[in-house]
Amino acid sequence: MKRKIIEITSVFALICFSFFYTDKAVDIVRRNDPIMKEIKSVQKNYEIDATDAVIGETDMIPGLNGKTVNVNKSFERMKRYGKFNENLLVFEEVSPLVSIEEYYDRYIASGSSVKNSVALIFKVTANDDIDDIISILNERNIQATFFLDGIWIENNIQKVYELAKDNHELEVLSYDGTYNSVDFKNAQETLKNVINLDGKYCYAEYDQKEVLELCEKEQLHTIIPTILAKNYPYATIKTKLNKGSIIGMSINDKVKEELPTILNYINQKGYSMDTLDVLLNEANNVDK
Repeated sequence: MKRKIIEITSVFALICFSFFYTDKAVDIVRRNDPIMKEIKSVQKNYEIDATDAVIGETDMIPGLNGKTVNVNKSFERMKRYGKFNENLLVFEEVSPLVSIEEYYDRYIASGSSVKNSVALIFKVTANDDIDDIISILNERNIQATFFLDGIWIENNIQKVYELAKDNHELEVLSYDGTYNSVDFKNAQETLKNVINLDGKYCYAEYDQKEVLELCEKEQLHTIIPTILAKNYPYATIKTKLNKGSIIGMSINDKVKEELPTILNYINQKGYSMDTLDVLLNEANNVDK
């Protein structure tokens, strides 16, 4: 019996050694393959370190995922192709150590300055007419974020649908200018019934504790615009515009009049104009 156990143990050990030896042999062959050597020689040229979010006492700025080359998957893909090709590199995202997704008790003050983009947001109160704004944006194929008052949503269901269809981002502003849990949730539910999406953000133009506290409970991030453009929108934006700016605009005659000029100026500065979700997203959109 004892001899039998020794024989079985020996066979098991031999099998384990065979697997280990085979893996080591395959690893040695792979490491010395010309394709693998070329992948490793260019690896650092494509890798980007993750950027941590900046978390202050009252506000914060998103970080940005980094990216790394998945050496083994890149090798397998190129081996099937038959030779080294940088277009076949496989990337993976690397998350920052600190992310805004962990915090809802602070305002988001701007997007990451790493991104060469800004976000346009429009505050739409109960009786605002946004037709001119929509026409100007759609003519240029620019998507913006609209914070919509609950009453406006109820009175403009068809326009809400059209805004969503044109890929604008829609969020709840409040309900008739007030923030309380019941009305805010009702407005959110009304919006969701039209666009079938949950909200992500709340809007404040200054330190509004009632907004921040309500939205923290709902796990929504609260935005304070980097640039608040009201009475003199173009002049204000021209003076303060930077990468990552969140540009908040009310619906008034001056904004409608100067919006084309504002868009031209932002474009001339070389910034893309995105929704809040695109600007604040910490993903790096690496190629898989």
